[in-house]
Amino acid sequence: MQLLNNATLAFGVYLVLACGAMLTMRPRSFQYRAMIVVVFLSVIAGFAASISPRLRIDGYWLCAALSTSLGGWAWFDRAGARRRWLERASQSPIVLHPPFGDRWRVAAGGPDPRRNHHMVVTDQYFAYDFLREGGDSWGAPILAPCAGMVVHVENREEDAPPNEARRNYKRPFGNYVSIETPRGYVILAHLQAGSVAVRVGDTVAVGQELGRCGNSGNTSGAHLHIHAQSQPSQSIDVAEGVPIAFLDRGAREPMLLEAGDRLG
Repeated sequence: MQLLNNATLAFGVYLVLACGAMLTMRPRSFQYRAMIVVVFLSVIAGFAASISPRLRIDGYWLCAALSTSLGGWAWFDRAGARRRWLERASQSPIVLHPPFGDRWRVAAGGPDPRRNHHMVVTDQYFAYDFLREGGDSWGAPILAPCAGMVVHVENREEDAPPNEARRNYKRPFGNYVSIETPRGYVILAHLQAGSVAVRVGDTVAVGQELGRCGNSGNTSGAHLHIHAQSQPSQSIDVAEGVPIAFLDRGAREPMLLEAGDRLG
């Protein structure tokens, strides 16, 4: 038992140091911050139980129990995450038009953290991934969803095959266009290499073709990624996300989308 406690103590020291290092980084989400704090406090409680002669409960089990119960609460705080997202997303969003000519489906995005993996980084908190409805997204024309000036373009990142995933953590957006608006910069990413039809300094109108849907960057297959942020170019977890809403064709009011919604 003493050997087990010593091992727990050594492992706990490592976890405390790791948690301290992560807390110095930019917080990524409520669940991320909560999990770090929970692990940190659980390890401290485990130390106390392991080294105190007055406590007859093994520190290993105390640490495991606290981590499981409190960590589970943080991870499954979906209702709170949904409420926070909706509150922020409703605060003067940039209104965008459909960035494609036909009907597409939201594959990822919205207030549910289970269906919006973008929430874990600040710049993409309000991001959406779109897939073409009833067809292949690869090569579909991507249109300007707003008027503005093009402030950044990437056009030379190699595409993965249309239906294959590729990890590219250095340039996760792949080929993309950034359009300046009065409230932030609208990013359209994962475009096809060599397809971008605009240059930095161009002024674009709503519906103008920007490029073609591709499979460049950090991607799970050909799709369109779109979000708005506070900086003009790729700034993962540095830029702040800006809310966006979509005005569908024929609609009178813009709407916040969720995974599974259709647009266009």
